[in-house]
Amino acid sequence: MPHGRGGRHGLYRPEVRSPIVLVAAAWLAAAVGPAACGDRQRENRDPPRDPQRLRRVIEPSTDRVGPLPPYAIRADGVGPYKLGDKLSDLLEQLASGPQLVLFEIPGVVHRSVIRAEDDAVLVGGEQASTASFVAVVGADVARTESGIHVGSSRDELITALGPPVEDPERARDPRLIAPRVLSNLRAVIDAGRVAAIVVTGVVAAPRTVGDCPRPAAADGAVGACLTSAGELIAVDGDEVAIRSSDGERTIASPPRFAGLVFAAPLRSAAETRDELVVITRTDDAATRSWWLAAYRLEGARLQRTIEATQIYQLSSANARWIGADLRDVELYLELTSRTDSIEVGGLLTTRSSARGKPIRDVVAISPATVARHRGKVAGSEPIDAAVAGPPAAGRVTQDPGTAAPGAPRR
Repeated sequence: MPHGRGGRHGLYRPEVRSPIVLVAAAWLAAAVGPAACGDRQRENRDPPRDPQRLRRVIEPSTDRVGPLPPYAIRADGVGPYKLGDKLSDLLEQLASGPQLVLFEIPGVVHRSVIRAEDDAVLVGGEQASTASFVAVVGADVARTESGIHVGSSRDELITALGPPVEDPERARDPRLIAPRVLSNLRAVIDAGRVAAIVVTGVVAAPRTVGDCPRPAAADGAVGACLTSAGELIAVDGDEVAIRSSDGERTIASPPRFAGLVFAAPLRSAAETRDELVVITRTDDAATRSWWLAAYRLEGARLQRTIEATQIYQLSSANARWIGADLRDVELYLELTSRTDSIEVGGLLTTRSSARGKPIRDVVAISPATVARHRGKVAGSEPIDAAVAGPPAAGRVTQDPGTAAPGAPRR
């Protein structure tokens, strides 16, 4: 009988495993099985995801949008600051936030003013209204097409923009020039140079006068038609000399006007000859007052047609309302002749030498109206050779909405 495999007697015997091996195998199956099942469940439950992206945050740009200095000075404004624009709209253009201040002195000025371009540009007008003037006090912020800017000389201004406008119905402080090319521009002259440039509203064209053309200015004297022959008016300090048109002889004894600011010819539309208008200023420790008087030449004497009238007054107290010292406030007056009156306006300036600027602020002042006497002045006398100061005051009417000089602040 043949022998079988694995046995002595030829019978098959299966392999017998150790109980320890069986226990280890069972434990391994128990451990691996749930883990593998859990992995399959997570694979089914969590879909694959892209790596998380960083969220982008875009900050608003701080770069200025729009034109940059130097701006162009034109008849309608300065760069983006235009006459007639709403002050509220112009405020929104400022990169540094609102810079609106109120200039208010009863009877003198009542304007809201926007400070722009680091205080180098001032835009002003009535409260909650539109821009009626734009002023430049910085040298590098704006210039005209011909290159005139704050700091240009008076001669450069006249060469580029023409001589002052000639209008017999208007007279202005000689330190205030309205050039012929841009007649609504006002250049404030200080020590022979442009200290400020102001763009104002449209000014009516000068009236053509053919009955008595004024003689040409000569040697610092200005032409006038105090008579039909024509004269020259020369000012020297507080003295006014009236000479013949050729300058050879003196027609009237030179009177002295204490505190004289300027004297100039002025003509009413209803008249054929000029009056002599005189602006004087009186100062004391606490106030400054500006006065207007007018005269006609009768023979060799001047007769008053407007008694000396106080038109504006500033005090130390109300100068502080606009952040200035009284000695640093100045008025540059401009006169317009009407049939029965003279209208006075112009500019108020403040200075700040500590900041290195000859002029800090420029603001258009409130107009005032001085009535003319009707007919010949009753009991008028020729003026003396020395006029020590203003006599009895005449009548002045302030612009509606402003108080008379010296009135309490509203």
